[in-house]
Amino acid sequence: MKRIFLCLLLVLTLTTSAAALEVPTDTVVQNLNGSQQLIKTYVLSPDTDPQGLIEEPFEQEGYLYTFADIVKEDNHMSDVLYHRETVTVETGTDDLSKILEQLKPSIDYDDGVYKGALALDHTSIRTEASGYETRSSTVTATKTIGPVDRNDISYVPATTVKNGVTLKLSGVDWQVTGTDLVGDALSPSSYQAVATYSGKSSYRAATGYVTTADYVGEISRDGVESVTYKVMYLGTEGGKIEVPAEHIGNTLPGYVPYVIGGLGLLLAVLLAVILVRSRREARAYQDDEPENHEHEEDERE
Repeated sequence: MKRIFLCLLLVLTLTTSAAALEVPTDTVVQNLNGSQQLIKTYVLSPDTDPQGLIEEPFEQEGYLYTFADIVKEDNHMSDVLYHRETVTVETGTDDLSKILEQLKPSIDYDDGVYKGALALDHTSIRTEASGYETRSSTVTATKTIGPVDRNDISYVPATTVKNGVTLKLSGVDWQVTGTDLVGDALSPSSYQAVATYSGKSSYRAATGYVTTADYVGEISRDGVESVTYKVMYLGTEGGKIEVPAEHIGNTLPGYVPYVIGGLGLLLAVLLAVILVRSRREARAYQDDEPENHEHEEDERE
């Protein structure tokens, strides 16, 4: 029963929807240069079929009106917004001149609704490393020691420090800076040492860079929001609609479908009430039945 009721309710709902007509937003009756006219105006969505608005000949206030023309007018909508679009590019350097080579001065924007041209906002450019790795390099230093009285390695320090890195002695070049006459020959009397130091330094270096930049500007949309249809009927005074008996249902007044739909909905509500009451009575009967059996058994005993 429940399934039958739901099916019946669905059929009635669909019948009511099918019977519903578009309601005009304005109706004008006028006589223009001897021509009796009735104009109905509808404002509908762009996907509405206008052929469904045309009515069969109908009578109103002594005139028989028949369809003459339909005029369509699109109602456009326009809107302008200020938009900011962020783009991202990857570079191998953080040099701004190199980054600008990969950023276009302007871009076209189109999301299917809004369109426009956006310009690069140079103040929005932001660059940061995309990752880091550890690298090493050789650090060298040269140190001059002297003058000393002899070319003795003990005068040369074994290490030195440069930029916080301790370097080890890697070589010494002795140079004579002074001589003395010993007998008939000159003999070195002072020296200086040119010491070379070297060592390894490690540091973190960027593996690449990511730059984000904003493009800004106005975007706009322009489309059809709704359509206005003006359906014109020409009236003939004293005209009558002659329809065979079997087609009388097709010439019912425009309000009749609404009445039929309302009656159908009312019938559905009544059926629902009857169904609920029937189920309650059935449950009550089932609850009373075991008690009756118990009374019968007591009487037999």
